[in-house]
Amino acid sequence: MVSGGVLVACALSLLLVSCGGGSDDYEAPVAESGGGEVAVTTEGFIMVSGGTVTGGDKFSNNSWSSAFVNGRNVTIAAFYICDHEVTQAEYEQYCTYGIWQPDSFYGAGDNYPAYYVSWYDALVYCNKRSMAEGLNPCYTINGSTNPSAWGNVPTVGDSTWDAVTCNFSANGYRLPTEVEWEYAALGGAAGCAVANPTVYAGTDDIASLGSYAWYEDNSDTKIHEVKKKNPNGLDLYDMSGNVWELCWDWNTNTLNASTPVSGPSVSSGSGRVRRGGGFYSDAEFCSVALRHAYDPQHCECSIGFRVVRSAQ
Repeated sequence: MVSGGVLVACALSLLLVSCGGGSDDYEAPVAESGGGEVAVTTEGFIMVSGGTVTGGDKFSNNSWSSAFVNGRNVTIAAFYICDHEVTQAEYEQYCTYGIWQPDSFYGAGDNYPAYYVSWYDALVYCNKRSMAEGLNPCYTINGSTNPSAWGNVPTVGDSTWDAVTCNFSANGYRLPTEVEWEYAALGGAAGCAVANPTVYAGTDDIASLGSYAWYEDNSDTKIHEVKKKNPNGLDLYDMSGNVWELCWDWNTNTLNASTPVSGPSVSSGSGRVRRGGGFYSDAEFCSVALRHAYDPQHCECSIGFRVVRSAQ
């Protein structure tokens, strides 16, 4: 109820990420209609209206149990979400890769998703981009929001970086929470309210999945440029397939009605959440309901991310 087939890990990043400057002009939001809701876009971002989701069996798929489990009530504030995965051009405007970097074997070019980036790298990108655009950074590590003060990006698990906090009231860039990601992938309030939410982002029919996602059956084991498949109901591209997308939350395998929602997110667990499946995934792994853990220091050819901004 709403109101309002897998490859082995491709590689680990062995060197730190260093970031530089750059800036973009921020444009005022423009109202548009589409996807059954009134959406607001700005520079490739869609404004997703908030709502409260009461979890239930309808959000699960086969053996996969979504973040919206039975009895768990989750209130989601309005937020902006990028309509595409962070591209290599966008990433390289602020950051450089470590020893591993995108190549022609998997896919390289300005409009391809960034990959070989870790969860820690994504934090750096978000704050660097926020600072460059005059926005308030969301992430604080060891008392500072400036990644230049954080030291080297860890290539092993790091308790200081793991203790990062997120200011959800700040207007800068951040990773989506798990519930924000799933809510948007399903089409927001309208998509979550239907009796049978879609299995994949944009479609409920495995026969048509190839029109919405790059996955095992059609990717030729390669990553593809963003926005080449059909979007979902909120005009968001590649929420299923292409590269897995990192989320803010710690993963936990014991979600239930009493699982706390902080910010809103799960605040402890094992590994960080990744969602949506990738170019090598079979259809089952592209399910919106699939939840998967990922070590924050690791980077692979199949892992990327998408950014959001709070809309308060």
